[in-house]
Amino acid sequence: CFPDLVEKKNGQITAQIRSVIWKDNLISISKNFEDITREPLRDGISILFLAYIRYSSTYGLSLQIIDIDPLFTLGEMARDKMQAIERLKQEGIFELNRQLTLPLLIKRIAVISGETSKGYSDLITTLNNNGRGYRFVIKLYTALLQGDGAVESIRSQLLKIKENAHSFDAVAIIRGGGAETGMACYDHYTLAAMVAQFPIPVITGIGHSTNETVVEMVARVNKITPTDVAHFLIAGFVAYDERIVFAENTIKRLSLRLIEDQKATLNTLSRLFIQSGRKYVKEERQHLHNLGTTAQQLITAGVFNHRVMLGNYEQMIHHISGQYIQGNFRYLTDKLNYLKVHFRHLSATHDARLNGLHQRILLLDPVNVLKRGFSITRFKGKVISPENMPTTGMTIETETYKQQISSTVITLKQNE
Repeated sequence: CFPDLVEKKNGQITAQIRSVIWKDNLISISKNFEDITREPLRDGISILFLAYIRYSSTYGLSLQIIDIDPLFTLGEMARDKMQAIERLKQEGIFELNRQLTLPLLIKRIAVISGETSKGYSDLITTLNNNGRGYRFVIKLYTALLQGDGAVESIRSQLLKIKENAHSFDAVAIIRGGGAETGMACYDHYTLAAMVAQFPIPVITGIGHSTNETVVEMVARVNKITPTDVAHFLIAGFVAYDERIVFAENTIKRLSLRLIEDQKATLNTLSRLFIQSGRKYVKEERQHLHNLGTTAQQLITAGVFNHRVMLGNYEQMIHHISGQYIQGNFRYLTDKLNYLKVHFRHLSATHDARLNGLHQRILLLDPVNVLKRGFSITRFKGKVISPENMPTTGMTIETETYKQQISSTVITLKQNE
């Protein structure tokens, strides 16, 4: 190969010379360089080399490179990496993406990878075969994952995703296939800065190396392989699923406990209502009995008083009858007849009134009320009221004079 060797200062070329690496040397130099730096020989890197000076009348002065020191290049790469990290920190953007909150479920993922990449295939296979039926929405953004054009290729796809960031929960940058070379692009400041400032979480799975690249450092989540990324996404669903199951079991347990507590409360209230109802009926019956006794006593006393009064009238009549007979027999006779008629009328009136009162008292007896065809309807042991109303399909109890009837409510109609 015939690389052009240049030296730059402040971005300007200050020296330049042609060089050549013959095939035999190129094979051994490239292998040794890649084994140590994990990067292929490519444009834009700094090298320390051993060369012969050659001069040709046709091509002029040139250098024949016979060896390259990969440790020098490795040191330059490490320096560039540290400079990128320091610059990101000085600009205050190093932690931005790492500080983003991950969605509860990462379901919609924009994947930057190669369409035929083994890493992409591993990711899709693992997600689809998660064993729990979880479904992920994946959209692939194809990009170069290593080499000279990788930085701009990945940045270009990130810009496309950013325009539609609301459609995704996260971005996954993945590469696979086994090789650990070609990772220098992930130490590039431009790419790392874009990842650090990306508006949604970035997940990386770009290699097997334990030496993190700058992009991996600034990403929200860093996993080694695409398969690890898939397991991370599935784990989020598993954790959420377990929380749902735990919440479901907790709700069931608390609901059963609440139902049992309410049943106990209802049983207690039911017993209290039954006891109170029985006590009320007993007291009302006693009250009616007392009223009946009092009425009978009043009737007896009234009859006795009227008889005493009549006896007194009779004695008075006998006492003064002689004088009245002598004075005005006819007048006394009329008066006597009047008194007899009035007494019979008064006695009949009082007897009728007392009998009516007695009949009313008897009619108020609950047993007689039931005898007349009335009934008492209860729901849950209590008289039906606005606070104790049955609904369709529930059972009600009806008490008649001689029967206890159980009924099922078919329809309900509200009275106007």
